Amino acid sequence: MNTPRVSVVVCTYNRGAHLGHTLRGLTALDYPAFEIVVVNGPSTDDTAEHLEAWRDQIKITECPEANLSRARNAGIAQAAGDVIAFLDDDAIPHPRWLSALVRPYTDPRTGGAGGYTIDHTGARWQCRKTVCDRFGGARHMSPHFDVDPLNRPQSPFYPSLLGTNSSFRASALRAIGGFDDTFAYLLDETDVCLRIVDAGHRIVYVPDAVIFHQFAASHIRDPQRVPRTLYPSAVSKAYFVNRHGARLMPERAQAALSAYEREIREANGWLRRAGRITGEHESSLNADLGWGITEGTARARAADQRPGGSLPSASAAPPSFRAIDAARAEERLRVAFVSRAYPPAGQDGIARWTASMAAALAARGHEIHVLAEAEERRLSYANGIWEHRFPARGGAPEALAEQFDLPPGPAAWAAAVGAEMTRLRAFGIDIASAPIWDLEGIGCGAVLPTCLSLHTTYALAHPSKPDWALRPIYRHAHVDRMIAAERRMLANAPMILANSAAIVGDIEEAYGVTLKGRYTVVHHGTADPGEGPVRDDGAPMMLFASRFEQRKGFDLALFAADRLLQRHPSARVVFAGDALDEERRALLEGLGLSRLTDTPRVDWAGKLSREALDGLMRRADVVLFPSRYESFGLVLIEAFAAGTPVIALDTPSAREVLGPTGKAGVLIEAGPGTPGQEPWITGGALGDAAVELLTHPQRLARMKASARERFQTAFTLEAMGAAGEAFFHRHLARVQGTKTAEGHAGGIGIKGVA
Repeated sequence: MNTPRVSVVVCTYNRGAHLGHTLRGLTALDYPAFEIVVVNGPSTDDTAEHLEAWRDQIKITECPEANLSRARNAGIAQAAGDVIAFLDDDAIPHPRWLSALVRPYTDPRTGGAGGYTIDHTGARWQCRKTVCDRFGGARHMSPHFDVDPLNRPQSPFYPSLLGTNSSFRASALRAIGGFDDTFAYLLDETDVCLRIVDAGHRIVYVPDAVIFHQFAASHIRDPQRVPRTLYPSAVSKAYFVNRHGARLMPERAQAALSAYEREIREANGWLRRAGRITGEHESSLNADLGWGITEGTARARAADQRPGGSLPSASAAPPSFRAIDAARAEERLRVAFVSRAYPPAGQDGIARWTASMAAALAARGHEIHVLAEAEERRLSYANGIWEHRFPARGGAPEALAEQFDLPPGPAAWAAAVGAEMTRLRAFGIDIASAPIWDLEGIGCGAVLPTCLSLHTTYALAHPSKPDWALRPIYRHAHVDRMIAAERRMLANAPMILANSAAIVGDIEEAYGVTLKGRYTVVHHGTADPGEGPVRDDGAPMMLFASRFEQRKGFDLALFAADRLLQRHPSARVVFAGDALDEERRALLEGLGLSRLTDTPRVDWAGKLSREALDGLMRRADVVLFPSRYESFGLVLIEAFAAGTPVIALDTPSAREVLGPTGKAGVLIEAGPGTPGQEPWITGGALGDAAVELLTHPQRLARMKASARERFQTAFTLEAMGAAGEAFFHRHLARVQGTKTAEGHAGGIGIKGVA
């Protein structure tokens, strides 16, 4: 059995969204011969709709009640594999899970094999090696503990696999009758492992068969894993103790049950004292516990003397094997993106670019990882994207700071990223991408090939950061050092991904470097918010949706809004993207525009979710984009996607995004005069352009149609994904053909790192 066929059984109950992610994760497995069997039931949510999209690729069957053992037996009945593996509907397998899990089956004595399971943090083990006794008591053992001597019939201790990361030889599993459906929840797989061992087979642990468990809420527990009911688990415990423990050690059975009941009651009391449950909830759980123990004991006494499963006898022809199509497996990329900020919390340009590129590549079947900062470590998976969130700690920041002359803050995050990337090598990642801002990927180069993505840099942002000039110590200790490090990186980076041709020209001029032959332009794409713009009350509306800072042209937007309100009797303005705090109020007062905070025709929406901003884009008649500098200008294409034209400051990137015809927007040149005059001159011109559009509805309608057309022809996620895929494939092929003698292909370009 060198390459056994494997049936992966997933039992699901009211977890439609999680199930979709699990199925997507299974398609990323590198194993050549497996099928998926989903047992649904009795779900009342949208599980059926999620399954409908997979109907042509997987086997689907039903279970009439919320009984995990009965559902697993239904899966076994449909399984045609030599090995039957079990995975929960809120778990995601490592791409090499099955390849590792089947190795022990070359030994004919192996009856079951299971791997290690990672919890929601992505760094802690939920379960590795577990040994159970005949009373269902579990002991978590060292990974170095040898469990093989326990693989003997009637052993008081035996290896026990975790249900969400377990597999069994199909013939052995059927021979013992499958799962015993008295175990509706809890100890079901423990019972199977005991009976497999008693039948003369081995249970084996496979450390590199890894599962990530997301711990979704269920009918048994809430999202914080607090029990809703204890009845099913109490039935299982009492039944197990009396069916197995009482046969060999009857004098200990009652003591074991009493200890279990005492432990659970104490846990319920702690939950109540901690404020996690009410006194009424505690009483309900304790009642469940008592009733469950009574019922489980009665069922054990009523059962026959020989423990066995409840798998129905086969009456039909054996099912055919329905292998998952792995035709694109060899073309699949595994790409890791570094983005310190990332949605939903992070909504800056780099965060949104990363999210868009990750989604676009995942939609094309590639395996994507995103490394982002968070207060607490957490791992999650959705729609083909692994999110690794972790604090800016770890690695060797002092060494990195000294090697590349970096300030402490960027060095700390870059070192944490390098350490995380080292941990992620087990995922088989092919290539990484990190932004130039803060040199986030500077610690990745020694780990795997890393491309540099171009966005606004310190040198390009500097003209729009007057506060930097007012802080000479910060300028010297942080800004100047970052600009020097950026220059070294740009001079040497072998793989550069640019979001516009404009940023390439700007960087070459600002840093005195030549990027020719080392960069590829891949324009941003954005999600389609839906068909056609949506207007709410008929009043013309202009939207500004950016951070309230000088580089984004916030001061220009204020003057533009004031001009529009003066010259259009019914127009209104919405400012979104930042808070109107005391500092911004002081700015308005200094500009003589405090009246904008008092009029009902101006709405200060603050920071909004992506969905809320998309809604505003669709309700707006025109989007104001007076940014003084952008490497691309995501707001522009988000407006186009919503079918909303733009009024923008005339910059190289804005011209590039609008295209040669310029039908989707209006570009306004910066006004003449001193910097002190510029805001009201240029802002007034922007406001006049808005007045012109909002008073000519036919022209505005044509521009709305052109904006939507511009999005559909140039800035969809599909277009971004196709171009990104080509870029990464091309550079990966180049890297693989030029690997160094040390076995890796180089970093992101600063001399001194491989």
